[in-house]
Amino acid sequence: MSNDDKELTDCEYILLCVLNAFFALTAVVLNSVTIHAIRKTSSASLPKNLRVLLLNLAFSDLSVGLVVQPIYIIHLTFLFESQEGDNLHIMDTLTWVIYIGIAFVCASILGVLALIVDRFLAVYLHLRYQEIVTPKRVVFILILSWVISTIASLFWIGQEYHDFLVIFINVFLATCLTTIALLQFKIYSIVRRHKFQIRAQQVQGSKQTEDETRATFERQKSSVRSAFYIYLLLLACYLPNIFITSLHEMLGKNFQILDDYTLTLVFVNSCLNPLIYCWKLRHVRRTIRMILRNIFVRVTMVQAAVEIES
Repeated sequence: MSNDDKELTDCEYILLCVLNAFFALTAVVLNSVTIHAIRKTSSASLPKNLRVLLLNLAFSDLSVGLVVQPIYIIHLTFLFESQEGDNLHIMDTLTWVIYIGIAFVCASILGVLALIVDRFLAVYLHLRYQEIVTPKRVVFILILSWVISTIASLFWIGQEYHDFLVIFINVFLATCLTTIALLQFKIYSIVRRHKFQIRAQQVQGSKQTEDETRATFERQKSSVRSAFYIYLLLLACYLPNIFITSLHEMLGKNFQILDDYTLTLVFVNSCLNPLIYCWKLRHVRRTIRMILRNIFVRVTMVQAAVEIES
């Protein structure tokens, strides 16, 4: 960040710090519970590939709340407290540390892309899916996405190429979002075709084939819908920042206030994804409910024991 950050008022600095602190804490709590719930959910309820992809996405979201947002809050705090010409070396250090933290955001986007591609292959390949999309291949793709994100964040440190890298990152994000949109359209088309096949089999009376198609379709429906809602959240949280940074590069004007608020909105995405898992994935929701119930029972028992001793 540059000295243009001084365009923010004191109240806006404080508001941004409070918002980021709240959403960081929320992201850490929700994603921690979600990771534990996904691990506890049985393999019969949650396929292995989908489990790995959801764990990867939840971990990247957890990292945003645990690493990126606290660093961003520290950065804002130093900017708020510093005077003109003071603490510049500290601000510069924090700047490139923040850019390294962007690796987690990139990994989160690539995690969503991997999830959408997996759901597309599940409905497109149908019975051949388990043979072609193996857990080892999924893990390899996810490791590759983290390597790409790390390399991108390291290139981001180069200040002399800052403008080019901003454009590159925006093009990269726009490409990911467009690819996901196209895949979602294909998934929708395939799902509609499956519905028509089920209806045709009902008319023809092929009971066994109908039951197999319906069972496969029902297993995939909740995960496909979850992936779609995750994509909608991604659009809502990322598009404003992409638009503002692109506008800054094209017009050469400073939109630092809007940039800070839209960047905070990008971070908010990390605490909203777990709500999608709880809402659309029934087995994960049930496991989370059991975890919270056990925690509540333990707290109640401890309080009761303390009251008895006192």
